Amino acid sequence: MRGKLVVMSLFVMAALLFGYSLWFVNNHSPVDKRFNMRRKPLADDTAGALILKERAGDFLRSGLTVDTLDATEGRRHGIATYDVEGKTVTLEVERFETTPTLEMAFADFLSRAGGEARFSTLTLHPEAQLPYGYAVFAGLEYTYYEFSWINGNWILRVSTRDAGAEALLRFANGYTF
Repeated sequence: MRGKLVVMSLFVMAALLFGYSLWFVNNHSPVDKRFNMRRKPLADDTAGALILKERAGDFLRSGLTVDTLDATEGRRHGIATYDVEGKTVTLEVERFETTPTLEMAFADFLSRAGGEARFSTLTLHPEAQLPYGYAVFAGLEYTYYEFSWINGNWILRVSTRDAGAEALLRFANGYTF
């Protein structure tokens, strides 16, 4: 009889532990709440090669459009694409003469996403130590995810259509600026 009680209590404890583990695995905080605030400051004169690095965290650069990134004055802009488990994440950087706003960062969101306002959500965190926002466009054929943040006079933007929100967050949190 005593052996049966021990086995039954072990079974109940295992079932409770299994239930807890299912809850824990499926109960993540929202993606935008897990954005990494610890970033290096980005000076106005930072070289383009340092900004659009060959490697960002565990991700390798697969494409590069320097545009005006290496200009010595005025607007600076560049785009790099990175391979994330066979899917693409885009990093876009843009420097302004004055400190940009989050509204500026998301001004052309719908054209980048290729959609309409009624299918998108935008969450801004202007009060954060590093102002940032997270936007999602849910289309019929794809979902577009985007993080944008302000570092000095720079807007940094990472986005994807095919890598998913968690991969985008992992990329954004692995990027140093």
